[in-house]
Order: sequence, then structure tokens, then C-alpha cells
Amino acid sequence: MESQVEEIKKKLDIVDVINRMLPLKKRGRHFIACCPFHQEKTPSFTVSPEMQIFKCFGCSKGGDVFTFYQEFNRVDFREALEELAKIAGVKLKTNFDEGQNKNRKKILEINNEVAKFYHYMLMTHPLGTVAKKYVMDRGIKEETIKQFGVGFCPEQTSLIVNYLKKKGFSENEMIMTGTFGKSNYGNRLYDRFMGRLVFPLIDFRGQILGFSGRVLPGANPAVAGQMAKYINSPETEIYHKSQMVFGLNLAKDFIRKENAVIVVEGEFDMISPFAADIKNIVAVKGTAFTEEQLQLLRRYAETLILALDADFAGNHAAIRSIELAEKLDFDIKVVDLLGQFKDPDEAVRADPKWFKQRVTAAISIWDFIINSAVATFGVETIKGKKEILNMVLPFISRIKSEVIRSDYLHKLATMIGSDTESIKKEMERKDSNFKLQTSNREMIKTILIEKEPKQDRRDEMEERLMTLIMGAKNKVKVAKRVDENLKFATIKWQKIMELILRDKIDWEKPLNKVPEELKDIFGGTFLTAEAQDLEPIRRKREINKMMAKLITIDLKKEIIESAQKIGKYEREENQEELDRAEKENIAALFKLSKWQKLQK
Repeated sequence: MESQVEEIKKKLDIVDVINRMLPLKKRGRHFIACCPFHQEKTPSFTVSPEMQIFKCFGCSKGGDVFTFYQEFNRVDFREALEELAKIAGVKLKTNFDEGQNKNRKKILEINNEVAKFYHYMLMTHPLGTVAKKYVMDRGIKEETIKQFGVGFCPEQTSLIVNYLKKKGFSENEMIMTGTFGKSNYGNRLYDRFMGRLVFPLIDFRGQILGFSGRVLPGANPAVAGQMAKYINSPETEIYHKSQMVFGLNLAKDFIRKENAVIVVEGEFDMISPFAADIKNIVAVKGTAFTEEQLQLLRRYAETLILALDADFAGNHAAIRSIELAEKLDFDIKVVDLLGQFKDPDEAVRADPKWFKQRVTAAISIWDFIINSAVATFGVETIKGKKEILNMVLPFISRIKSEVIRSDYLHKLATMIGSDTESIKKEMERKDSNFKLQTSNREMIKTILIEKEPKQDRRDEMEERLMTLIMGAKNKVKVAKRVDENLKFATIKWQKIMELILRDKIDWEKPLNKVPEELKDIFGGTFLTAEAQDLEPIRRKREINKMMAKLITIDLKKEIIESAQKIGKYEREENQEELDRAEKENIAALFKLSKWQKLQK
């Protein structure tokens, strides 16, 4: 497998691969961008075409093309290998597909066939006539139906089961997809989407992970009234509801271009605007976002434009969603349909131009929440004002900026005829109560995060010293001077120091002679060194300071050890060893005094 990894690396340029997912700009010898792994306004994410690695100087993430693909797309190494092999045009060995990965591939294969079958039933088969009429009556053209792969699942499950069996799939494999179950009566397979209009749930890489089904009004009135209006695939090895964003595979490039994403609730609410040339739009299920969904969207845009149901501001789950979006530094706005339409689908079908205008006129989330609360409860009664505060304050309390939070407290106070200080006190009281209601799970999670140990202090300082060495004009000369005074304690830095001292590295192509296990750390440190522009005098001073700190740590240990020896030999009345230990202690104290001065 290792040889295939190297073959793929040789055929790919990390700049080209990353640029497909994250637009890069050339700066000198390297390429830069705002890091996709943490929020920042000034680019600190650097890609080196010479070393074929990336490094973020903000969050310290780094590695090769495989590392980036795994981190960015949230896939394991096997998936990254498969995807990058396709891009590189490398055929993987057949023995690679084993175990869980084999199941994953099988589910994807079946899902593709199921999607084809459903789509055929909708577009061509007589059983799909009612479903097709329903979709067309909603103003969805055939071209759009094909683009989204919309389909219909007939009630006769035997049709699709027989189709899949002819394709070579077993019943157990069909059940593994989550689309099929086994009846308690007769032990026969059933399709959970039977009698429904079906939307393939496609991830941002274009893979069909599952399906969403909608009951068709009039398709079978006797059955339709007994079924949930919408259902999704259950959780499987490849489908996780918390990570799914409908339509992102088609919209992501438009979202990136606009630097804004419009979010709606249902499939039709996304499909209708998309067909009307509003392309930077996606759908989620319900009004509550998950952290995974928001992180995914944050890769493509800074502005989050919500076009959800008008009553979402009163939904407690929305409080958590807005809080998460705030933490990710989204500029959050809301499309107000002014009560004229119940959802974006209806608005677009009636007047696409008007809906586009409402998107352009989207207002701040905080303005929308206050306006909605006032319109819903009114300010004429004490009870109305109370309800407004109950609805609005949990949101305002989570505004990160104190200035903006203060502005909205003032606005709220003005609208309900109160003073800002009273509103602020009420918010603090409610916020305190809300915090007390935090779930045990969240509390445990917070405690675990707080207790997570930080990077070893010595390793951190050695990394800084190595960065200073690599940034020097004469790296070997500086490394020798450091080596005369200090020995690195961490094995990885010992090995890298040895490479530099042997003067075998070609600094124009620095990774060529570096062992595979050291390439990531070596390359990342070298990129960090190149990014720092230090004057030679300042660099020398910084090196001396860092050496002094590390030597001081060693000397303090030495002093403690020699003091323990002195105590031991005094008790044993061993004068010869006592004299030697006292000399060691005095010498170490003298050196400590010298090196402590260099730290200042």
C-alpha cells in the first residue's frame, strides 16, 4: 500500500488538489489562504509546492495532500486514498477493499442503483404518473428533476427488490443500506419509502448517502393519512443526519463565489430557488443546525442567510444553533417574507424576483428576532412584554461583541418602553438560569476539554528553537553553536538536529533526504521558519534566549539531583562523594546564574 501512496503523491500537486477545495493565492514561493480549520480574517494557511505540504501558522495543522484531504473532507485514510487515486489516475490494488470499507462501498453501489430505479419510476414508468404530475404542477421542470435525481418509490416493493437482485445484491446487503427492512409478517423485505416522492441525499463530494421521502397528496389517500409527511434514511455506516446538508454538492461553488449561503428547511424550498437561478442555497431538516453542518458551511462562506419558518425564533433549539453560528464567526442574517408567503418555495413560484429582493434585503438575526417577538406578542400589555423578553433575551445574551449586545439591549428597551439597565439585569438573571439547565453531557464535555493536557512545555520550546535554527542563513553553523551548549531531549528534534549537523539537506528541496516519519514535522517547522522574517541580530538573541530557557530547565534538575546526593552522603558520612556532589552543585548554580541572565 505504501508504494501506491507514494505513486499517488508523485502524480498529484498538492497546490492543484487543495485549490479545488480552497482557493489559493500565490505569495512568493508559496500559496496562501484563510485556514479552513479555524476562523481567521488574515491568511495564515500556507502551501508549499516545493515540499508538497501545507501548514497553518494559526492552528498548527499541517501535513501532506492525504492529511489535508482527510481533514477537509472528514474522511478516513482509506476514503482519502480512493478519492486521490481517482484524481491521480492510479488504479488501487483489489485487496484494499476489506471489512468496513467494503460495506461502505457496497452501500454506495446499492444507493446509486436505488436512485436510478426511483428516478426511472418517476420519469418513465406508468406507476410514477401521479408523482410526476405533482412535481410538475409545483413548477419543477424535467431538467431540474434530473439534476437533483428526484424519484418515486412504488408501493410494490418486489419491483425494486427483484431489480437489485438481478444486479447481484443480496437481501442482507439491501437491509444494510437502511432503505429496506424485513417485515415481521411473512419475513419479506419492504421499502421504507414506498408510495413516496424520493430525494437522494447527496454529500458535497457527490456520493448518495441515503434518501428523503415525502408523502404524495392524492397518491393513495387511505395510506397517506396514516404516514409521516417526511421521513429520512436511518443512520447507517455512511449516512449521518447531523452531517447532511441537502444540495451542497450543486451549490458549493456558487456559495464560495458569493461568500454567502442561504439556508432553507425542505427539499422543495431549496430546489425551487435553485431552479430560479438563486444558486447559493442549501437545505437542512428543521430549524436547528448541528455543529457539523455549520462547520461544513463555514468552509465556503462567511455569511449565513436564514430563510426558515417565521416562528423559528421561538424555537429553543434555534438558540443553540445561533450560538454555534456565532462561535464560528458567521455574519447571520434572516430573509423576512413579510407574512406574504409561508416558505421560499411558495414565494419563488409566485414571484422569483420578489424573493431575490427579500434575500438582498435580509436583516440581522437580532433585528429579526426582536421584530418577530414584538409582532407576535405586542407591547400593549405586561404579559406581551414578558413574552417578548422570554423569547429575545436568550438570543441577545449570546452576542459575543459587548458593543453590539449593548446596542440591541437598548433597541429592545426602546421598543417595549423600558430602560436599558433593567433589561440588562433581566437578561443576566435569565442567562444565569439557562446556564444552570445545561445538560450533564455538556458539563462533562466541558470538564474533559478543560482537563486535556497542553503540549509538553519542553517540546514546545525545542520546536521554537528548531524553527529559529531553520530560519538562519547558515543553518549548519547555527546548529553547531546550539549543539555545543545544548542537547535536544525530544527524539524527533534530536533526529532533525542530526540531519542538519550532517549537512546532507538540500535546502532548496528540503524533504528529499528526510525520513518519511519526520517529513510532516520537518516540513511544517521549515515553513514556519520561512514565514518569520527576523533580522540576524534579533534571531541570535532569540536563539540565546531559547537555549538559556532550555539549559535552565536542565540545570535546575541537575541542582535538585546534586542536592539530594549531598543529603544522602552527609547521612552516610561519605566525605569523598560528598565533596564531589557539592562541587557539582556549586558548578550547576554558577552556570544557572549565567544562563538566567541570557533569558532577559
